[in-house]
Amino acid sequence: MKSEKNKIRAQKTALILVAAAVLTAVLMNLEFKLLESTLYDYRMANGPQPQADPEIALITLDDSTVKELDEFSPLPLDFHARFLEALAQNNPKAVGYLVDMNRVNQANPDLFRSEWGNRFVKAAGDLEARGIPVLIGTSFDVTGEVVPPYPLSALPHSIAVIHKDGNVFAEDKVTRRALMSLYDRPVFHTELASRLGLLKTGAMPRGSFYVPEIDGQYLFFRYHGNTAVEHGGGKRSALPYPTVSFLDVLRGTPAAKQLDGKIVLIGTMTREDSSDFAFTPFSRTPFVNPKLVVHANILDTVINESGITRAPQWFAWAMTFFATAFVFWWVLNSTPLKGLFASIGIGLAFLLGAQYLFTAHGLWIRLSQPMIAIFLGYYLVVPFRLILEYKKRWDYQRKNELLVQVEELKTNFLSLVTHDLKTPVARIQGLAEVLLRKASERLIERDRETVEHIIGATDELNRFITSILELNKVESNRLTLNLESKDVNQLIEKSVDGFKAQSRASRITIESNLEPLFPVKLDSTLICKVVNNLIDNALKYSPAGSTIRVESREIANQIEISVSDQGIGLSEDEVENLFTRFYRAKNATTSAVAGTGLGLYLTKYFIEAHQGRVVVESAPGAGSTFRIILPLDPEAHEGSSKKPGLRRGLMKFFNKEKQYV
Repeated sequence: MKSEKNKIRAQKTALILVAAAVLTAVLMNLEFKLLESTLYDYRMANGPQPQADPEIALITLDDSTVKELDEFSPLPLDFHARFLEALAQNNPKAVGYLVDMNRVNQANPDLFRSEWGNRFVKAAGDLEARGIPVLIGTSFDVTGEVVPPYPLSALPHSIAVIHKDGNVFAEDKVTRRALMSLYDRPVFHTELASRLGLLKTGAMPRGSFYVPEIDGQYLFFRYHGNTAVEHGGGKRSALPYPTVSFLDVLRGTPAAKQLDGKIVLIGTMTREDSSDFAFTPFSRTPFVNPKLVVHANILDTVINESGITRAPQWFAWAMTFFATAFVFWWVLNSTPLKGLFASIGIGLAFLLGAQYLFTAHGLWIRLSQPMIAIFLGYYLVVPFRLILEYKKRWDYQRKNELLVQVEELKTNFLSLVTHDLKTPVARIQGLAEVLLRKASERLIERDRETVEHIIGATDELNRFITSILELNKVESNRLTLNLESKDVNQLIEKSVDGFKAQSRASRITIESNLEPLFPVKLDSTLICKVVNNLIDNALKYSPAGSTIRVESREIANQIEISVSDQGIGLSEDEVENLFTRFYRAKNATTSAVAGTGLGLYLTKYFIEAHQGRVVVESAPGAGSTFRIILPLDPEAHEGSSKKPGLRRGLMKFFNKEKQYV
């Protein structure tokens, strides 16, 4: 039996593992870009974010600057030349010029060769001579890098583009990754970090990965705070990096002194041009997330080596398989509600664990496949579980129908047999009694004892048949109570009188102590059977010379009938099973006494049918006390209790304690 269960358990486990492996293989060969990008953005925007590098500062060519100078963004070249000369009066750590210089004086590029172009180059050279790197960010098109017009092209420059997920990943134009190198050449952010000595020349920052289609390196970078410059209602928000206006530097205001020792990034941020803004995990509203702030976050990630590292593919396979197998196993081996809570629990555990690894260690674990595996696993197994439960229920129903039929056949058989047995048993008993009465003088002592044994045996058999008939009535719910007002003490006295001869033969004393009681509505036949059974058991299991006490009293609107003996007593296990059908205690005394094991079972049933209860107090070798507690009939009690104290006193006066020996 045990080996069969182990075999079934092993088959079930193998089925779960195979099903989990199949579902994992299917899911891992599908891409859920929208879900994965949503989970990525949620972790980036809502989880704890690292502090922005205090050495990075922004100079914004914004709407207020353009309006004050009465020009158009990105301003003529002369403003940029004078701006760089003013910036050279301060002491920045590095200068990253992210203004598209090809849009400056776009109508007349020859102006770059004028005085202003030379002044711009000279100011940049002065900064370089002081050990302050200057790097110009350039755009990129199908022809390659779009370098600034000469002589600015002679200055250090590198590609500075903001990548949009336009045709890869989520395809939603949100900026999540940045270009680190192209054709083995570092781009703006890696080049500036290298020139500052914060990144080894030719090295790529942590988390970079190669994309062979473009022959370039990419990096999923961190955001260091909300990138949105406006919230609802046009309210401007604080950026994670200190910001100084282009106009403040141009005019040399005290605000420009904040740039000392800072890595300065200069860029446009006007609502005249949508290309100055991007979509980020924080917002996809136009004109809200400046590209200059995105550049600062990319540079911050590069110089602090805090890029996001993608977990290997095998790890995603393992997580998906584990999630699927866990859900399959739990739903199949527990209730549907527990399976639902377990599925939700493991989903939350994955989300919280992935959030922690993402925030604390910069590890990006793909969650789309495991989360879908949890969802699909539950909703695939639940119908399968329901089919199994329905099949099991159908089997149980068929077995139950068979059991009902067998039970009915058994009941009918017992009823038929017992009814048919009562007649011949009664005839045998009657003939034996006639023989004993008429031929007693002619029978020798030995034959007379034989006839008496026949009468006793038929009497025992008759009681057994009666017990079986009553059991059938109980189990077929055909037992009805014939309630009538009776004096319980009279029923007890009648029962005690019936055992007078047996108690004398066994040399056992029966003492009765009956308090006066009011009439109670009850079935006198059943209560007599109960009292008879308790006294009979006490006589069977009590030694010669002992005493059996039968008492009655009223306690708290209840009648208590107790039968106490000085017999062998019962253990705790025996008391616990005493009222079980066909149960008999296993010891030398009980084995020698005939019985069916139905008496106490029927006793308990008859008393509970009267809304009462049976209490047993017993210990091995210390005798037993059976207490029957019956409720008083409120109507009978009310009609005769106007002066209960006087009536009870009179009844006690006339009542005499009876003693049978």
